[in-house]
Amino acid sequence: MEQKSPKIVIIGAGIAGIAAATSLLDRGFEDVTIIEAEDRLGGRIHTVPFGTKDVDIGAHWVHGEVDNAVYGLVHRLDLLSDSNDFNNVQFIADDGRSVPTDVGMLLFAKSGNILEDEQELKNSTGSLEDYLIPRCRQLGAQVINESDMLEAFVNWVANFESTIEGCNQLSDVSAAGLTHYKQCDGNPILSWKSGGYYNIIDILLGRHQKCVGPPVSLESRLSLNTEVEEIDWSGLIVLIKCKNGKLFKADHVIVTVSLGVLKEKYRTLFNPPLPVEKVRAIVGLGIGTVNKIYMRFPHRWWPEDCSGFSLLRTKKSATTSNNAGGYPWEHKIIGFYVENCVDPTVITAWLVGDAAKEMEMYSDQEVLDGCYRELKAFLSEKYDIPYPEEIVRSKWYSNHHFRGSYSFRSVNSEVLQVSADILARPLTNVYNKNMLFFAGEATHSCYYSTVHGALESGWREARRLAEMYTFVPDLSKLKKCSL
Repeated sequence: MEQKSPKIVIIGAGIAGIAAATSLLDRGFEDVTIIEAEDRLGGRIHTVPFGTKDVDIGAHWVHGEVDNAVYGLVHRLDLLSDSNDFNNVQFIADDGRSVPTDVGMLLFAKSGNILEDEQELKNSTGSLEDYLIPRCRQLGAQVINESDMLEAFVNWVANFESTIEGCNQLSDVSAAGLTHYKQCDGNPILSWKSGGYYNIIDILLGRHQKCVGPPVSLESRLSLNTEVEEIDWSGLIVLIKCKNGKLFKADHVIVTVSLGVLKEKYRTLFNPPLPVEKVRAIVGLGIGTVNKIYMRFPHRWWPEDCSGFSLLRTKKSATTSNNAGGYPWEHKIIGFYVENCVDPTVITAWLVGDAAKEMEMYSDQEVLDGCYRELKAFLSEKYDIPYPEEIVRSKWYSNHHFRGSYSFRSVNSEVLQVSADILARPLTNVYNKNMLFFAGEATHSCYYSTVHGALESGWREARRLAEMYTFVPDLSKLKKCSL
């Protein structure tokens, strides 16, 4: 066990990086630096003002209560509420037909229940598409008589489930791999009353208005707009070479970049190259693209009790819709949904996979036009829809600092027999020194794809480093948010 206080560099100022940094500082580590490629803190937590309130174009809900580290930090601060999102969704087809709301909501709930048979999932050898779609079709056939409407509903379920899993399509996801994920008991979709998910960043840094005690100052330790080009871990210290010319030296590095970035850059980012086992984990684990488009209207035009519109695309009308013009991605919008904690004149479009990636290539005006065309195509017979006044949207794939939204367990990960534990495993150099540590949501064995998973992963690596040094203070003296 070493005695001196080492130089530690954390790559990435998302929730995992900030959790690791604040925990290390609380544990007595003095020389801690965070390098961040973006011009802001938060990573895939990105809260922005929109209309009269804030919206989250990144991480969205707090998923569950029991054993959820985020919930554990904030539940006494009265910051969360039952979202009521998706409580009363209308299911509208592009030819004017509809599935009654009560029927659609019941089928939606039962479709989710299909994935609760853990033993049957474990015994499955195929993709989530192979597992879910036939069962969903059989379920829907009991109440939806028209075959094209049934297929439209099943396709909607597949797309909506893709937003939950974070995949581009369900055929990418291992059905058995779903059993790796642990759902925290309690309310699965809690919303922030105000301030969005950035609340958790402020709480970790001790600067939230409801925090007690001095804030954690990162200004002198933080280097924004600093993209890492190479991590040289061949010697006794790590050299981190950056695109802007900056050079950092460290005894240990905690890498918290997204799985998407690792997939794109693992060949060039690390010198010497990563071991085969680590590469297999990076290649095998999956990450997809899920994007949101927030639109603000001059006034609320949808019913007060309506929580959104799920778009059902029949085969016949899909052809008609495509021939009518517009951009290909707009015909893949899953639905337009209402959130109760944002400006009441705001509605949100969701996209996944190739359509989500394609949307990122268009201008804000083109995206606004495309969304408005789809709203009119599906809903103009029932509602007088004004043109939106503004939009804000996510672009998680085209931003090469992220290259995707959140991770999942892919069919390929089963084939390669890789896991998050392998991705999280520290690397020791030729001098038998633990040099590289890995954190981030994709490294969590059961809470991957979530903020609470990313948060725990940052704490995990801080603990791992602390166990190597003797000067670390008594754990009982640590702040709760550093555990």
